[in-house]
Amino acid sequence: MSNLYTPYIDVTINAEWSDWENHPQGRPNPIYYERALKWKVDGLVFGFLTLEESSKTPCWAASSAMPLDWAVPLAQELNSAGLRVIISFGGASNSDISTHFNATELEEIYVSTIELYGASGLDFDLENSLYDAAKICLALKNVAIRKPHVAISFTLPTLPTGLNQSGVDILKLAKKEGIEYGVNGMAMDYGDPYNNPDTATDMGKAAVDAALSISRQLAPIYPALNTAELLAKVAITPMIGLNDDGSMFKLDDINTLTRFAQINPLKFIGIWSFNRDNPSGYTYVDLETSSNPEQKVPGEYSELFISGLTAISKSNARPHSGRAYFQLHPGTKNRR
Repeated sequence: MSNLYTPYIDVTINAEWSDWENHPQGRPNPIYYERALKWKVDGLVFGFLTLEESSKTPCWAASSAMPLDWAVPLAQELNSAGLRVIISFGGASNSDISTHFNATELEEIYVSTIELYGASGLDFDLENSLYDAAKICLALKNVAIRKPHVAISFTLPTLPTGLNQSGVDILKLAKKEGIEYGVNGMAMDYGDPYNNPDTATDMGKAAVDAALSISRQLAPIYPALNTAELLAKVAITPMIGLNDDGSMFKLDDINTLTRFAQINPLKFIGIWSFNRDNPSGYTYVDLETSSNPEQKVPGEYSELFISGLTAISKSNARPHSGRAYFQLHPGTKNRR
């Protein structure tokens, strides 16, 4: 099993509004397609479709200027290049569409979105309580039947110790509805780094710990799965560079996470965000740069993730690290 690298992108950032002839309503910036090819990502996760309160319709960033089909041009470019397109609903800001639509209506919106974007996956970023998980899962139960090739993932806040109870409850609910899913831990913003020195100084280890903790939380939900199978349901998405809490996911942290993923393949690795994979010396969190002074060129994070996930060497595959990680699930069968 190989690890996929599918960064999140805020499709509304640095949008293209000047191509009146071809895209009079605007579109995501074409530079993101060019960079997806150049940096050799496996695909992009588009964020975020939310509820536009006045019209009560799904829009990007809850803006009526960016309706459901607004980001299709970028999806068409990625699909034409054989890259994956995953559409994410929810996010940290604005209400999810599940707060307005019933389960049947949600099902139709999800299916329409899949068809409109040629999407290979739907993601549900549920982190702000402005969503209805029961309706989402009920809708997805039928979506999975109608579109069995489409992967479903839940993106949830995590600490190195794992998901909060709300996140675990969502996973239990999805399992109850018979949904096959992956769970993506948001390995970021753990808290004041001065009160949490381990995560402040080693965000790579914190991301690995989060993956292991989530797999433990999945164990009672999927008691028949062994350790490797549980980890294969887990994805991890760190916030590259400067985090909102002042911690820093550094370039060296990539090696810690990718070494672990080489030995213990994950569902995918993402980043927040593709837009931010650019250098700057800013001392604040920026939407278009990492604010990490050690980053020197655009795409440096992505290129290091790609090389780390693909360049498997004997030294990286030595079992001592893997053995330590795999001892953390004594109740499961280890088939390595």
